[in-house]
This record gives sequence, structure tokens and C-alpha cells, in this order.
Amino acid sequence: MRLTIEQRIKAIQLYYQNNNNGAKTARLLSDEYDIPRVQSRNIKSLIKKFESTGSVRDAQRIGRPVVATSLEKSNELQESLLHTPQKSSRRLSTELAISDRSVRRILKKLKMRPYIPRVLQSLHDGDQDRRLQFCEIFLNKVNEDITFLEKIWWSDEATFKLNGHINRHNCVYWSNENPHIILEKDVNSPGVTVWAAISCMGLIGPIFFEGTVNQNNYLHMLQTEFWPRVENQTDIFFSTGWGSTTLWVKS
Repeated sequence: MRLTIEQRIKAIQLYYQNNNNGAKTARLLSDEYDIPRVQSRNIKSLIKKFESTGSVRDAQRIGRPVVATSLEKSNELQESLLHTPQKSSRRLSTELAISDRSVRRILKKLKMRPYIPRVLQSLHDGDQDRRLQFCEIFLNKVNEDITFLEKIWWSDEATFKLNGHINRHNCVYWSNENPHIILEKDVNSPGVTVWAAISCMGLIGPIFFEGTVNQNNYLHMLQTEFWPRVENQTDIFFSTGWGSTTLWVKS
């Protein structure tokens, strides 16, 4: 807390009256003015200022005050985002030579918010038909066998892309209105593929693929990782699915 001039003068008097004891001065000052106790290092800083300047007043600022959130900086920021709205607040802080806090204060004044793009898998011809077919097969199996859900192993894989779109929380778009941005991810771009399966029996994975996933290394993974772990609970499986999601069911 900031002490008043009267409190600062009293602090100096108490300090010298109590053998230069900063902690005792802080306690006595708090009791006399009924204020939160000032830390002893602040008392010593006040004494140092008084002994060097002869005054307890704060030094006056020389020159024009620096205003980071001035109209000029606000216009510069707005112009920068107009050309590149995907910039982060840290990058704006570096470009405008102001603090990150000042950048956020200007953005708030401009009523601009960071909108995170949605990541959707690209759909191609025939994808919707395969989805509908999958739902029909699933519903038929449930109707035929009430224990069907207990026999399912769900598997899926995720490819962590190298094109920078996977971590969408680090990608923002500054605007005063939601632009409803959608980023389509290319499923064929380079990346690392991770596979896992889950059921009421537990979880299998994660399993990492080295290089591109093809029928050979996928079959090898099933034979060496998947089948050995489920052969005690299941006999024969068939698989169906759409996209990268597969349903493994005991026949």
C-alpha cells in the first residue's frame, strides 16, 4: 500500500526513535494509523530516500509520460491485425514495443477477442454413404444381440500433422465478431500416427507407427499387438467402419 505524506513522516520519526529498527517501526505505524503492516524493507527504502534527497515525496516524472495504450499504438495494432489477424499477443507486443498487458488492454478496448478455428476432417465423395452404412450395421447388430455392446472393441488412430494445424489452441484469429473459421486438415500430409483400441475389457495402446501406415505394418500390428491381448476373450472378429474408426466385433 502507498503511505500518505503524514504517514511517511511518522515512519521516519518512529524509525529513528527505535534505534533504526524497521520491523518495530512498521508495527508501531500500523497500530497508530490502523493500517495493514508495511514490510520492513519498504520502511528502509523510505529512509534511504529521505537520507539521500531530504524529502519523503515521490520524485516527479521528467518529460512526457509514456502511454503504451495511446491512440497511436491502438491504430498501429488495429492496422497490423487488419493485414494479419492470426498474430499472437506476444508477437504484437514485440512489433509495437509495448508490454503484453498493454496489448491485451488495447484489444479489450477495441472489443476484439481471440477466436480459435475449428478443425474438421475433409469429407470426400462417398463418405456420407459409408457413415450411413456403418450406422445401419451397428443398429442391426444391437437388435439381434442384447450383449452386442459388450463384445465390441473400438479402435481409432490419430495422425499428428507436421503442417502446424494439429494444435489449434495455439492458433487464434483476432476479430470483434466471430469469423467462424474452419480449418480442413489434409489426412495425407506427413505426420506421426498413433493407434489405440478400447472396450469394456480395457484399453490397448497407444501404439506408434514408424513411417506411413500401410496394409503390411497395420496387419503386423494387429497380429503382434491386438490379437494376443484379446484372444482369451474373443474368438473370431470382423471389422467394419468409416474413415479411420474401426469396429471389431466377435461373430
